[in-house]
Amino acid sequence: MTPLLSACAGGTLLGFEIGDIGGLWTASAYEFVSNTTSSDRVDIIDRDGAFFTLSVDDGVQPPVVGSTLDDGTGSRTNRSGTVDIKDGLITLGDETFAVIHAGNRMTLTNEDGLFDFGSGTVSVTVVITLDRL
Repeated sequence: MTPLLSACAGGTLLGFEIGDIGGLWTASAYEFVSNTTSSDRVDIIDRDGAFFTLSVDDGVQPPVVGSTLDDGTGSRTNRSGTVDIKDGLITLGDETFAVIHAGNRMTLTNEDGLFDFGSGTVSVTVVITLDRL
């Protein structure tokens, strides 16, 4: 993954601190985009009625995160992880996401995903757009 974010002085990332992303977030989009053909994309919230929540507990160090994904097709996955504020990363289970934060919106991006658009599993970028509750 090529992070678009760089570390800033004082343990902050692009001017925000961990407290800025603390709380409960819900996804408005959970998209899989082919790494070879960007027109191949699926938003499972839109297509399948999936639901994704992310909680960030900034009261502990390192901050702890937890997530729940109901994929809309009968599968539910709970994962936990941590926030690396200096590198701008959230780790959920064995997946690492780059974080872009602006007010009450946050986007998580992982370029190392896999997805089957119907003709076999391919390499994808996972893009999750979240809004703070």
